[in-house]
Amino acid sequence: MISVDFRTRSTGESTVVDLATFRDRRLPELLDRHGHQAGRAAERLGLRPLTLRTGDEQLTLAPAGDRITVLRTAPEILVVDLDPQTFSDLVHDVVSTFGAQMTGRAEIVRGTVAAFVEWEPVLRCLIDGRPVYEPGSIDFRDRTGGPLDPAGSFTLDDDPAEIGHFLAETGYLHLRHVFSTPEMARVAAELDAAVAEATRDDGASWWARTEPGGWYPARVLGFNHKSPTLRDLLRDSRFRSLAAVTDDPWLQGDPDLDDCAEGLLKKPGVVEGASDVSWHKDCTMGGHSYRCAGLVVGISVTGAGPETGELGVVPGSHRANIATMGIEGLDLPRLPLPTGTGDLTVHCSCTLHMSRPPVRGERRVVYTDLHLAGNDRQTPDRAEARRRRAELNDRVIARHGTDGHDRARLASHDL
Repeated sequence: MISVDFRTRSTGESTVVDLATFRDRRLPELLDRHGHQAGRAAERLGLRPLTLRTGDEQLTLAPAGDRITVLRTAPEILVVDLDPQTFSDLVHDVVSTFGAQMTGRAEIVRGTVAAFVEWEPVLRCLIDGRPVYEPGSIDFRDRTGGPLDPAGSFTLDDDPAEIGHFLAETGYLHLRHVFSTPEMARVAAELDAAVAEATRDDGASWWARTEPGGWYPARVLGFNHKSPTLRDLLRDSRFRSLAAVTDDPWLQGDPDLDDCAEGLLKKPGVVEGASDVSWHKDCTMGGHSYRCAGLVVGISVTGAGPETGELGVVPGSHRANIATMGIEGLDLPRLPLPTGTGDLTVHCSCTLHMSRPPVRGERRVVYTDLHLAGNDRQTPDRAEARRRRAELNDRVIARHGTDGHDRARLASHDL
């Protein structure tokens, strides 16, 4: 069986847990079961004690050699305030440490955001029993057990079993010559028209700023509703053949009804806004246990290379419980994915990836996805979903602004 289904929880199965109940009743068993494994990882990562506070209750976790201990007195090193629902969501992997602070649900009272986010894999190890990645523990094997080159690519004429095995091993695919140049030209024209129609307050677009060009719509949400050509391609057998490369039950959004695709216009010289994103997993905000691995599909409307905003991936990272942002200290390879017009990139939602800022010329790309059946996604109606997506973009700009983009630009040079 070829599978990338890593789910361990079912949507709706979790019940709200308050901090005191978790600390006094559930945590002792988790410490007995996973405390040594989590403690060794925390020590290796150099983590400092973490104090979580909800109202008058608090919980301090600290590495102590080869185990995690609970401290009665909280050192003023890393202190995070959460509301009761956010604490429960953090325990149940509904939200991550990064997701909680990015959406304003966690307040870092002492310490740094980075220090809080670094606890993420250790918390998942302690609560869920997912071993934290150890250097050298992941390699790449072909179907016969021999070495596998993670820099491979395919066409749709190749054996689906070979394609699926590569995806399961590396967490990504590069599929060449899937759509034609004329088809991509029509999609590009429809994306340009959608960009021209977008407004800052439409709730259906993300914006970025260039100098001296000013603000522009870098991402059009629900682009499938504005592109008849794209809707036809998403129903085409070439696209739907992706669901056959693993044995997992894949579902696709309805191109006529759902907001199932986003059109991106990447321009050189972006200085503010969410245009180019540094190394991250698509489950960075939380929910890995319920949704991973979904498949994120990039349709290269225009080709992409080192100077036009290509994608980069960390092969094997979908199999590793690691920090969901950044690549510091990670021994897995980093690969650029240059594409031609009409190529597809596919990556698992928990594969580390990034987009390199273009330096010469614009790039157009469409992103859509396939999700696993069985755990129905709790998706709000279209208007509410767009509102939340637009709000997230506003938070990125408000919290990070130019600095956030500069981090992405610096990270891009690690490819």
